[in-house]
Amino acid sequence: MIHTLLDACEFILNDQGEAQSSFWLASQIMEMKLWRTDEAKVRDALNKDIHKYGEASLFIKVADDEFALRSWTVA
Repeated sequence: MIHTLLDACEFILNDQGEAQSSFWLASQIMEMKLWRTDEAKVRDALNKDIHKYGEASLFIKVADDEFALRSWTVA
């Protein structure tokens, strides 16, 4: 279930299976009508979650503006 913007990001990333930019995530979230958002809100939400939860965050920043699910990077 999608209850937050971060839930929508997780859903899209799981579906794609690879890192994506905040712009692309926002466009997919809006296209799929999962959440009303824009690129800045997506980037801010992901960065805040990563900063707040560190290694406990579901997300990881893999490039300047690309995000992935942390579970993909765990061996």
